[in-house]
This record gives sequence, structure tokens and C-alpha cells, in this order.
Amino acid sequence: MSLKQRPNVLLIVLDTARARTVLPGLESGLMPTLSRIASDGTTFTDATATAPWTLPSHAGMFTGKYTSSHGVHAGNHIFDPDSEPLASRISNAGYRTAGISGNVWISPEFGFDAGFDEFSMKWDLFWDAPELSSVISNRNTTATGDTILDVFRGQGPVDLLKGTLTTGYAKFLAERHDDGAHHTTSRTVEWLEQNGTEDDPFFYFLNYVEPHLPYEPPAPFLDEYLPDGADPSRVSDLNQDPWQYVAGDQELTDADVEIFKGLYEAELAYLDTQLERLYDTLAEQCILDETAIILVGDHGENIGEHGLMDHQYCLYETLIHVPLVIRYPELFDEEEVSGPVELRDLYPTVTDLAGAEQPADTDVSTHSLVPRDGTVPVRDRAIAEYLVPQPSMDSLREAVESFDEAATRFDRPLRAIKTTDWKFIEAPDDTELYDRDDDPIEWIDVASIHPDICELLGTDLRDELGRLARGTSDSNTISANKKERLEDLGYLQ
Repeated sequence: MSLKQRPNVLLIVLDTARARTVLPGLESGLMPTLSRIASDGTTFTDATATAPWTLPSHAGMFTGKYTSSHGVHAGNHIFDPDSEPLASRISNAGYRTAGISGNVWISPEFGFDAGFDEFSMKWDLFWDAPELSSVISNRNTTATGDTILDVFRGQGPVDLLKGTLTTGYAKFLAERHDDGAHHTTSRTVEWLEQNGTEDDPFFYFLNYVEPHLPYEPPAPFLDEYLPDGADPSRVSDLNQDPWQYVAGDQELTDADVEIFKGLYEAELAYLDTQLERLYDTLAEQCILDETAIILVGDHGENIGEHGLMDHQYCLYETLIHVPLVIRYPELFDEEEVSGPVELRDLYPTVTDLAGAEQPADTDVSTHSLVPRDGTVPVRDRAIAEYLVPQPSMDSLREAVESFDEAATRFDRPLRAIKTTDWKFIEAPDDTELYDRDDDPIEWIDVASIHPDICELLGTDLRDELGRLARGTSDSNTISANKKERLEDLGYLQ
């Protein structure tokens, strides 16, 4: 296959999009553009994130590995894989590679620009601007004088101008309408208009962070999705710090949960309008059918389920069951695939589409989702891991006024395995089992009733991953201002 015959690949990560909300939303009108894309492609209704939060999940997609293999988690923040990351492999196959990330974890500081010809963050105005994390933190309002000079020292006049403009934009204008999606989409549209029709195909990665806490949808969407009878003033008073609820410092009421769910839906509905802009641009540039569009959630979200908020401390379906839609009519013509697949399968899928060689590393998934004989191959089971709790119990204690010691139950590693019938979760001193048909919301633990199933699935986990062990921590540190940006997203270090 010549380069011109290979499709462009547009990989769009809807950060924190959970299947429990998005998949019904395809039918209800919540996300009409995503529904339109899905109608011309394939929807995977049982896609599993191999980790429940951003950092290890993206590392899994970019390496095709489980967390225990790629080693990126709360104890090791640096993406430095021992096998070729996805962007590098695609680049070596002749693809132009570019990406924009809305999530601070997926940034050059943590190594995620590896293999990209161009990589930017949502607050950047230019592809080649200086790294400005030290002066553009939302919380860093006093970054003047020596701080700015340290960043710009040694820059040429052009870079100095670009850095100054980007700093001003990031600090004062970037989030005046949303959390970066509109600006990110505008830059992507411009890139597609300038580069999309060149002979060499492209691989373009996008991370949209809009569905992530704190939920702050634009006003028209807030008004539409606020629960009936809800007092709008209650929204502004709503405590969106998830750790206070997890630590037992604040009560999460049923009314709060309904407002949170309305805000979350509003964020998704708004994000869909940005997908529409991308989709229309591909059509206007006459490259829509030459482009494989992959839309996926990197993990889900707890919105009161299991007494939790945010996306840590568990491997329930609220966190690891994610939406996955692939549109490339030339190959993906099945309307729906219901069998299990894993997000790490996107690595061999993209390399397969690009005609790139698969790596020799046996830890990398070889389970491409590209249809064989008209049918998408599925797995007989899917696995997820959570190796280091994030935030740590010490960080959680420091973040709240009153810490309920019952929260220490979250201080453990987890892993899970799913078949079409069962979901098994393993902790060091505990196991859980759920009947996926009778109990899809994982309300009733039936481990004591089916010890034979637990033993069988536990053996499968050990055969694949070895014995469960907590991930080890290394000595890498996060810059103070990058840490502040992570805290703006609700991450505690």
C-alpha cells in the first residue's frame, strides 16, 4: 500500500468521557455530532480502559501495553517507554505527526511529545512556542520579573515575541469561554486547512479535557442541562472538590449528584459542538473519507456512584467502561461491536491502518481492531489495572479539614478482568465478583457465591500479569507550576 493509499488518522480523546453517559447520549441527542460520526462507523459498546485515569491510560494507548508493563502511574510520571511509542512508529512509516493536549499530564514535561513532529498544549498560540508552564499556571498570578526572565533568557526575538503573546493569552484569555476546546479546535481546523491535503498522510492527536472536573460548561449548555427545579445559585455554591467527598469531609447529597450529572452532560454537549467543527472541516477539505476518525474516552468518571467522585480508587465500570467509535467506512462498516476490546488495542489498530510494522515486544497488544473478512475481532476478556492510589492518603489528609479513617480502605492496588458474563476485581486482601448481565451497575458482590469463577478469573489474571503488587515509585519530581496546573484539574500530589 502506497502512502497516498493509507488513511489519515485523527485520534480524539474525550478526557473523562464515560460510556454510561455517552453511549445512551448517542440515542438521546446529547451528542448529535458523535452520533452522526457513529452512524457512518463502528461503535464499540464494551471498550475497556486499561487504567482508570489519564496518565497510565494514555501511556497504554501510546504503547499498546498494560500499566504493569509500561510502568507509568502515580509513582512514575515520566513516559519513557522501552518500546517505540505510537507517534514514533507512525512517523517512521511516513506519517506527519501532530498533537494538542488539554490535560497537563499529557505534556512534553512528562514525555508525551515523543515521536510528534509538532506538539502543543491547549494554552499555546504557536506550535513552536517556548515551554511556558512556569509562568502560566492558573494559580501563579505573581509570575513576573525574575521568573519570566528565567524562562525567556536566551530566546531569540521571534521566540521571545511568541512566548510573550502566549503567556498573555494563557494567563488572561485562554479560559474565558471554556477549558480550551474552542481554541484547540480552531488551531486544529487551521492545521487541517493548511496541511490536510498534502500527499503524505497525517496522524493527529487531540485531548479535550472539557468533561473533567471542575465542570464549568458555557452558560447556554448549563441552562439546558440543569435538572428541572434546580436553583441556578446552587450551581455556583456547589463544592467541586472531589476529595472532600471521598475523605468524608463533606456530604454528597442526592440533589448534589443530580446537579453534577447535569453539569457533566452539559460539558459533553458543548464538546460535541467542537467535534462538529472538526467533522465539517474534514468534509470541506474533501478528506473525510480518507481519514480514520477514532473517538475514545481515556477513562470514565464517578458521579456519586459507589459513594465516589472523580476517577480514582476503583475499577468499577463507571471508570473503565469507555466510549469508542471508529469511522472509516472503507473498513469499518459494522454498526456495533459488542464484544470486549481494550484501549491498548488502539496501538496495533493505528499501526495496522498506517501499514507500519508491529514491534517485536511481546507485551504490546497485537489485537488490531481493523476488520478481518468484514468482521472486527474481539477479545474473550479485558483487563484493567490501578497500581498506585492517586492521591496518596497523606495528600488526601492534608487536603481536607476532617479525614474519615474509613477512606484508608482506598490505599491499595487493584486489577480487574472482564468477560462477557463476569467482572472480577482483585485487591491484596479482597476480591469482588459481579454478574454483568444481572447487575451491570455492580451493586451486588457475588464472590462468596461463585468461588469457582473467582478462582478461574484470578488464575487468568496471574497468568497474564503475575501476582498483584503495588507499583513502585521513583524519584522524579514535578515542577512547582506544573503541579499547580494539575491541582487546578483536581489532582493532588
